[in-house]
Amino acid sequence: MIKIGIFVNNRCQASSVFLAADVLMAANFAAQKYFDMTPTLFSYQLIGLTRKVRAYNGCQIDSVTKIQECSRPDIVILPGAFESVLTPAKSRELLDSMIPLFNTLRSWHQAGTIMASVCTGNFILSSAQITMGRTLTCHWTSLESANILFPGETFDVSKLLIDHGDVISAGGATAVSQLVLYLVSRFHSRELALATGKLMMIELNLDHQSRFAIFRPRHDHGDALVAKLQQHIESQFNEAPDVDKFASVQGIGLRQLTRRFKKATGETPLSYLQQFRVEQVKIDLESTAVSINTLVWNAGYDDLSSFRRLFKRYTGLTMQEYRSRFSSTL
Repeated sequence: MIKIGIFVNNRCQASSVFLAADVLMAANFAAQKYFDMTPTLFSYQLIGLTRKVRAYNGCQIDSVTKIQECSRPDIVILPGAFESVLTPAKSRELLDSMIPLFNTLRSWHQAGTIMASVCTGNFILSSAQITMGRTLTCHWTSLESANILFPGETFDVSKLLIDHGDVISAGGATAVSQLVLYLVSRFHSRELALATGKLMMIELNLDHQSRFAIFRPRHDHGDALVAKLQQHIESQFNEAPDVDKFASVQGIGLRQLTRRFKKATGETPLSYLQQFRVEQVKIDLESTAVSINTLVWNAGYDDLSSFRRLFKRYTGLTMQEYRSRFSSTL
């Protein structure tokens, strides 16, 4: 039997806690029903720093075993510890409240426990210094906070799941369903993972997380010149805006302008333009039946194959695949 501890804390994401438990229960049922397995494949318990916690949606979670009172599990699942949209300062405050947890997690990990984290649960792993510089993922809205809080770590939010063997990292809160199905596949079989997914009506799909991302550029940075260039790019995105000319008119060198733009928005003017164009095409794919070639031309691209590669790089999907998944017109 594989022993799993699901960590819960005040302000945790109740959905990912309960979904992890439900998928584990479904896996046990599927193992017995369809694979004639006895005894039970997985056992789990909720573990935490207190016996009761209140999730950020107001739900109270009881029956929590205090972490110092439980034996070392084979796997620890760290669901979302708090909302992915919190500021870095608020995230740090909440992480600091969990400092007593970090030594236990480190000692368990060193003794062989696998750490499997989701969403802001990945911030706990980084805070506990368990990842040792290895790339993690997290919810795509958390990337800015992740980079501010952990400048020495690497976060790749295009990936839905990254497995380092002893550390497994997954994306947003409901990605815990994919994480647990992955654990079922890894510790038993893909067949059992598929059967479990069918019971829960969850498709085993570890495709890129980037298909869910929304490009919403920052405009609250306080740099008036950068804001002016943003407006210039956004208003002329389909006409190949001339950033060199913009810099010359504003009396600033292109390299200096690019550095300021990068500092304020996190993007270069070119990557900003590319992502803005991709986002406009995504919106049109979702809401219109206009041909893909026309959408690409409308976005300012004459080279269809180049834009197709760009779209796939940012979303992990072809344009037709994206339309099939997200269109409201089909």
